[in-house]
Amino acid sequence: MQYYLALLIGSQLDIGILYLVFILYVFVQRIIYRDTSFVGIQWQYLFILVLGIVSVMTYIVFNDPAYDDMSNILLNIRKYFIEIMFSIALYDFLKYKDLKYTLNIIYISVIINILVGTYEIVTLFPERIDMLFSEPSAAGYYYLFVFFILYEKFKQEQIPFYVSRYFMVLGLAIGSKAQIALLALVAVLRYATPLKIVSLLAVVGTLIYAFRSQLMDVEAIAYNMKVLNIYLEEGLSGLRTDNGVWGTYVTRISAIQGAIICFFDYPFGIGFGGYNSWYVTNMVGMGFSSSETDGIFAGIAYATPKSNLLSFFVNTGIFGLALYFYWFKQFILVGKQNLYLFQSFILLTFASLFIELNPMFVYIMFLFILKEKEEEILQYQKERQL
Repeated sequence: MQYYLALLIGSQLDIGILYLVFILYVFVQRIIYRDTSFVGIQWQYLFILVLGIVSVMTYIVFNDPAYDDMSNILLNIRKYFIEIMFSIALYDFLKYKDLKYTLNIIYISVIINILVGTYEIVTLFPERIDMLFSEPSAAGYYYLFVFFILYEKFKQEQIPFYVSRYFMVLGLAIGSKAQIALLALVAVLRYATPLKIVSLLAVVGTLIYAFRSQLMDVEAIAYNMKVLNIYLEEGLSGLRTDNGVWGTYVTRISAIQGAIICFFDYPFGIGFGGYNSWYVTNMVGMGFSSSETDGIFAGIAYATPKSNLLSFFVNTGIFGLALYFYWFKQFILVGKQNLYLFQSFILLTFASLFIELNPMFVYIMFLFILKEKEEEILQYQKERQL
């Protein structure tokens, strides 16, 4: 079963049916052993599931009954139902397993991705590798999720030191800009003193100012600054392909700004799949234009907030926001004894702001499971000292 779970957690291919098989297996076990108990995090996940379904149905009935988006809504409900129920089943399956067994799931998934990533580099020579994921950004999200777990826990010797370090180096071939930037940020925050951080920022700021003209000659930087200036001066209406803005920028920026507006319009949540309906209804007159966004308004494409975290907050409103801050507090507390869990949660939070492809709820649940295992070990050590 370890290898089965390693495949499910360490990939982002079309594995919905494999999720369902695992869910069925675990809940059959519940029936056999007449287990009706749930713990706090499982109840919280069930609350998210019910809230997301009820909210979207309420939104459609009372706010947008004429918009025919039910097929997309049902697909979203199915997606979140499978992801959340898998997370609950994962907790059930691992609650009686020890820390070593749980960590081995991560290590096996890492080794599988090492083999696939190495094969890609050796035989395909791609610009960016994606391992067992649909695209490099999704692979980068997974890389960030496992980074500190792997970095800190290799001392347990489940896998050799060189394997963990090879994966960290191999992961750079994913080439995700957000991945590299977030790793650099966390490294600075972890290893630098406040004085070193201030000094580093001063040096970087001075270098940017001194070489600003040369930096602006770099095509990527120049283009991003151009888009930023257009957005600051003209707002969303300036984001048009005929204004020299790429379609992906138009889609992403309008989606993010729309998600923020939507959150304040519906502070109690718009539910799973409701955002597309809201976007088409409320963003159509904003003046931005691209083939992607035109396709959304025509019903050919589908709008999302382009962020796992924003999707969560838009779906569940202030309830989801409050729950996430509660989770954040839990990992701050556990971080006093097991810093890697807090670091993993922070890195996952940042990654979830920029990427929406991976199962965020599964990753968070896995961190909670590790948190519980570490607390059990700490409690056992305290009892032995007594």
